[in-house]
Amino acid sequence: MADRASFEFGEILSATQQLQSDLRAATACSEDPKVKALEREVDEVRITGMSSDAPPLTIAFVGQYNAGKSTILRVLTGREDIVIDSDVCTDAVTVYDWKGVRLLDTPGVHAGHPDHDEKTYAIIDRADLIVFVVTNELFDDTIGRHFRELAFARQHARRMLLVVNKMGQDPGSPETKQGDIEKVTAPLVLEDFHGVFVDARSWIEAQIADEEDRVDLLELANVGALTDALNGFIAERGLTGRLSAPLFTMRGIAEQASALLSTDFPQERAALELLHRKRSIFLASRGRLRTTMSGVIARAVVDIGSYGDEVAESIEPGKTEKDVEALHTRAQANASARSKALSDEARLCIETEFSELRRQLEALRDGVLARELTGQVESGTPSDVGLGDFASLAWHARSKEEGLADWPAKAKKVGSVAKDIGNWAARWATGPAAEGASAFSATAARGSDAHKVVYNVGKFFGVKFQPWGAVKVARTIGNAGRLVSAVGGVLAVVAQIAEDRQQERYHLQLRDARDGVRSAYRDSALSVQTAFWEQFESFSKDFYDSELLAIDETVEDLIGKRSERKSGAEGFQNLERRAEKLIELITLRRLPAP
Repeated sequence: MADRASFEFGEILSATQQLQSDLRAATACSEDPKVKALEREVDEVRITGMSSDAPPLTIAFVGQYNAGKSTILRVLTGREDIVIDSDVCTDAVTVYDWKGVRLLDTPGVHAGHPDHDEKTYAIIDRADLIVFVVTNELFDDTIGRHFRELAFARQHARRMLLVVNKMGQDPGSPETKQGDIEKVTAPLVLEDFHGVFVDARSWIEAQIADEEDRVDLLELANVGALTDALNGFIAERGLTGRLSAPLFTMRGIAEQASALLSTDFPQERAALELLHRKRSIFLASRGRLRTTMSGVIARAVVDIGSYGDEVAESIEPGKTEKDVEALHTRAQANASARSKALSDEARLCIETEFSELRRQLEALRDGVLARELTGQVESGTPSDVGLGDFASLAWHARSKEEGLADWPAKAKKVGSVAKDIGNWAARWATGPAAEGASAFSATAARGSDAHKVVYNVGKFFGVKFQPWGAVKVARTIGNAGRLVSAVGGVLAVVAQIAEDRQQERYHLQLRDARDGVRSAYRDSALSVQTAFWEQFESFSKDFYDSELLAIDETVEDLIGKRSERKSGAEGFQNLERRAEKLIELITLRRLPAP
């Protein structure tokens, strides 16, 4: 059993640091001036947790007052100077630097101290991850609203971990508490928040207890589960972003250096640089669109879940079956309309993103590099000057005569790159769209690339995209309807029953019905979410993947066979593969033990 927290990304940090060192050395010793210039880009890469000026990963411990946040931090860090008091002992944000991670102890919320709440809310948006702590008594109305405000209204759910502390004061088990917890976390479940149950004070008492009591106290403390949850939490939601970003950057630098060393003509190098920039533009566009789409579907899931909450809350004495059925019918209509609205929202997101994509490609088309490359190709012979740094004489390994002999064949490949860069954005803006009209409007020319993309968007997010009508949704919502019908008789008689035992049985039936309705709407919302992402991934593959594949094929065509690359290029390819392996380790969460 683990007595102390141990974050398992030390070796990833070390390997990333070593990769940066090797990449810096490889660029610095290159005789190619363009590759040597990449050393500056390598130096600008910041690896969180390694360099002193890079912001470390920050985890904020928040929650109700007197939930034991400071006690948990004392257990994790082993610091005995952390004050533990039964009163509201933390009235300011306290920072603990530990193993490359900043742990923030925050004032308890809603403890009768408005300034505490303000301090807590102020740091939440700046934290990378949030640990929300409650006691064994779970959520009251106030703390429940606070949790949902953070998780859903402020959209922090993806970076929250839920800890239930003081389990030693309660004979109940985690299993018996899960249902009550998920009434607050719906439409998400406890597992989505990496829920863990602990008793931090038992760990502290175990340090001075005799051996027999120590074993029992450590088992009750369950600190091992907490450290495991933190490790998994960081691996999935913190470490991924913090470590993958510099690795992606270094992989791109290695890829660029390899490409630069794999060709002898400055015009080819210019074309490869243009393709590299174009590829970066498309990757960034896909990332932005995915982030925007995440917000769209997350809001829809929360909305659909809230419709179910309204129906569930109406299942109570004083209401009739007719009242509840009317609300259920209205909730279904609202959920169906909300689901259908996703099509319009998705198309609007894509239209907005494609407008930005076109703007960036037009800037690339009109840049000096593309214009000079076009001029070089159209002149019929390669020039020793022009194209800025891409035409440096030091880059010519062969004589000019040897180069000219191969130029006609090379020019065709390079020319296709220049032409493609020059025409891509223009094809998008055929006809009135060139004057700024929407690429998704009726004025877009039917034969243009814009029209083809409009067709593809409609194919994935058009009138046929109706996830609320799916079989699984119909089945789960049908279950909700049957639950409403089943408790109709109970609603009619519960107020008339005088016997306590019968009253209790009927109230339990009503509670189970409420839970069932909430679950049905939550499951339906998640089915809509699944259908939405399936459509988005199909669209992304149809558009972005095809564009990126075309770019990669052109790059491979220009570079030639791998066996013919120079040893320097092979070295950078090895660095590129090392970066890819580390990215895979992070993505799959196969983190090596320290």
